[in-house]
Amino acid sequence: MSKRKADSKRENSRDKILEAATHLFGRRGYHATTIDDITQAAGITRGALYWHFSGKSDLLGAVVKRLKKDFLDRFIKETMAAGSHPMDRLWWTFKFNARFAVEHTDIVHCLRNLSLELSPAEDENVRAFFAILSKQRDFILRIIRGAQAAGDIRSDLKAEMLAALILASHDGILLQWTAFKQMLDGQELVWAFRQVMLAGMAADAKIFRPGKNLGSPKHRKAN
Repeated sequence: MSKRKADSKRENSRDKILEAATHLFGRRGYHATTIDDITQAAGITRGALYWHFSGKSDLLGAVVKRLKKDFLDRFIKETMAAGSHPMDRLWWTFKFNARFAVEHTDIVHCLRNLSLELSPAEDENVRAFFAILSKQRDFILRIIRGAQAAGDIRSDLKAEMLAALILASHDGILLQWTAFKQMLDGQELVWAFRQVMLAGMAADAKIFRPGKNLGSPKHRKAN
């Protein structure tokens, strides 16, 4: 076997391990998942896993790096490119998370379950995981504060509370869609979520649409 083929085979084996670990950590939890569970799901031997990783904590560290690259870094990059207006970016945070949850359900479940199960005091890899959550929250906070400063969203509520509501709602929507997807249209569900978060639930609320100077009343038109 040539060196290139051997390197490709090792990389493919490593990817299979990471995909299996991400799925199992998200569905069973980190502590309930064993090395044997991961090797069985990945279709590899224990020796192959230990060739790549020294143990489960080391594997968690690799999963965390994958979460940062595939989720957080992409989330920030795409949101910043959505437009210069804070409301354009806030709208995109909703759109990105909804699309990402459909395309990468295992990653989103992994993020949610690890945040519930783990404690930052466990080890450096767990602390690196919570750093991802903190950076996500801080990024959303900056957008909200920018929108408040521009007078586009209410400022009588703390930005921290609004960010917490957004993040909590995203988790809840994923659970609802996962449990009741046979009853709920995913696109309709996330559209309703964005409308309620950005325009409200009151009977006189107007449809909220993205666009230039999104926060301006002239860009809020009823259907």
